[in-house]
Amino acid sequence: MEMVKSILRILQFLLVLLTTSLIGNVIATNISGAGSAQSAINFVMFVCALSWITVIYGIVTHFVSTLSIPIVALALDSSATLFTFIGAVVLAAKLQAVNCANLGRKPSDYIVFGSANDEKRCREIQAGTVFLWFLFASFAASLFFLLRELRRNGSSVSRPSMSQISSQMGV
Repeated sequence: MEMVKSILRILQFLLVLLTTSLIGNVIATNISGAGSAQSAINFVMFVCALSWITVIYGIVTHFVSTLSIPIVALALDSSATLFTFIGAVVLAAKLQAVNCANLGRKPSDYIVFGSANDEKRCREIQAGTVFLWFLFASFAASLFFLLRELRRNGSSVSRPSMSQISSQMGV
């Protein structure tokens, strides 16, 4: 079980690294992109930053278990899963199914317009979308294992046992 969680965290690290570099390059080469396109790209960069925090916390707590706080891990993994899903949907919806070599019939506010090389920007956004979907799947798997572990070990709020209840009632 620990091996699977380690592999997931390493995979998440690589996917966040790739997604951050692709989306960062899209932002860096922006000349005059449409406002709605830039807001979608900026949101995906926010998702990458949140993913970095989650992945680094997960890796650190994997090696130094005394730093592990289950509710923090649950909050980080849940928010990373949710925001990664939202970011992947937004980017896929803005990009649509497109042939990057033929961008002739797209509107002027299309997400790939706004750099010196629109075809390159299109391919970077396509690759970023794919890596974002894989990142979502890996965060969902990590969240599954975390929830399973929390259910097995019990939550931080414990319920009283029957003997405690009967002793309090004077029975």
